[in-house]
Amino acid sequence: MASNTRGGGSTPFRSATCHATATVHHVPYTYRCETCAVTAPRRTTAPDAKADRREHRAAAHYGLAPDGDAVLETPGWVSTVLRAAAGGIAEYARKTAQKPRPREAPPEHWRQAVLLLAVGAGAILLLGMLVRAVTGT
Repeated sequence: MASNTRGGGSTPFRSATCHATATVHHVPYTYRCETCAVTAPRRTTAPDAKADRREHRAAAHYGLAPDGDAVLETPGWVSTVLRAAAGGIAEYARKTAQKPRPREAPPEHWRQAVLLLAVGAGAILLLGMLVRAVTGT
């Protein structure tokens, strides 16, 4: 077994292995224990990194799960650059986005037109009721 002495402690991890995969693109995985300040070597699959976690927990933590240990997706340089570029574009778009204009009150002639329409409709209703009352229909 190879050992990783990063962070001062000596913690056993399996040696890095290369697995042939059917897919062209893969994301490397890394096991990190914040409590011990150690990081296992990069793995090509999540199950390999989880095996590192099991082995480290058994050797250093008596099988218990310490706070801050995790299997992390370790992005390569291409995805890191693309993520940074997308973040920069989003920030630029947010800063340069046109702010909505404050809503203005409608002009006075619109208020007068609505009032005249309401009064006219009320007058027509009253006239219709008066005609019905006089004619008895």
